[in-house]
Amino acid sequence: MKVSYQASDKAQNPTEDKGIGVRYAAAKRSGFKGRWYLLLLLVIAPVAIVGWILLRPHLFVLASGIVTTEPLEVRAPSTGDVSAIEVKPGDTLNVGTPILSITDPQLNAQIGELERQLAQLNIEDLSLNSVILAQLQIRIDVASEGVTRQDILLKSYENFQKKGVVPTSDMATVLQAHTASKMALEQAKVDLMQAKQKQLVELSAGVVTQSRRNIELQLARLKAQQSQLQIRALTATRVVDILVQSGEHIVEDRPLALLAGRESPVVLAFLEPKYLDYTRIGQQATITLANGDRFRASISEPTELVGRLPKQLSGPFDGEKPVLQITLKPEMVLPVSIEGVPVEVSFDYVW
Repeated sequence: MKVSYQASDKAQNPTEDKGIGVRYAAAKRSGFKGRWYLLLLLVIAPVAIVGWILLRPHLFVLASGIVTTEPLEVRAPSTGDVSAIEVKPGDTLNVGTPILSITDPQLNAQIGELERQLAQLNIEDLSLNSVILAQLQIRIDVASEGVTRQDILLKSYENFQKKGVVPTSDMATVLQAHTASKMALEQAKVDLMQAKQKQLVELSAGVVTQSRRNIELQLARLKAQQSQLQIRALTATRVVDILVQSGEHIVEDRPLALLAGRESPVVLAFLEPKYLDYTRIGQQATITLANGDRFRASISEPTELVGRLPKQLSGPFDGEKPVLQITLKPEMVLPVSIEGVPVEVSFDYVW
């Protein structure tokens, strides 16, 4: 049996009761809805974020990269002290521009001692040679004076012989003395020539000459090492960083400075080998800096296969795995050119 109820006056007009108006507060269901939606958002948001992080590498072709000028590392040729730094980061260098100077006290002492030995050797050698030649020249002068006297004596005896007052035997004795004086003069000249010849031989192959040449060779080698301590730019470049301070003691092969290997910075991206299709020259990509700034770039050089990521990008568990090193040239002047700053590279799809 169907039962029906007659609606009351309250049900038909809930804001009025027996002719008296009744005011109700506004419904509060929107607040409950808002709290519900907020709770739902808090539950779904982490899942969505994790899902985006996991799916993003599969949705886009991404690679880690760095902004670099591929700097060249200048190392110390030997141990010493940094005596002067002539440049600062950002300076432009020409060929031969001094970068810094290194002083090696031990090397300077060795050079000073060899120079002293060489100077002393030259003085002693020249002094001895001069004395010998001077003595031989005195012998020639004495012999020449003796010949002159013998000539005068011979002329006198010849006059006496013409007058018949000098016996033949005395005349023969005078002639013999005159001849002996001439021979003595010629012998003195020969001795001088032989002494000079001997000195020339000594200068070319003697013990003293060999000692002098050995000292000069050692001195030249040490001075070449000393000249290498004046670090200069070999090409036109720019200073990226100075890695030492003035007055610092350094050891051999210590890094001293970084010089830009390129005129303008590029982006080196490191892509997994499975994305080989995205390594063609001219391939476009979007570079994102750490602060969110973006700029466009394109591949400008052939791709290389390297054994590992650079230290700025590698983690403790990355190990050594081969990656494709891609060089991208920016299409604009970079807002940031800090050496080695990490960036994210997103390659345009190849359709």
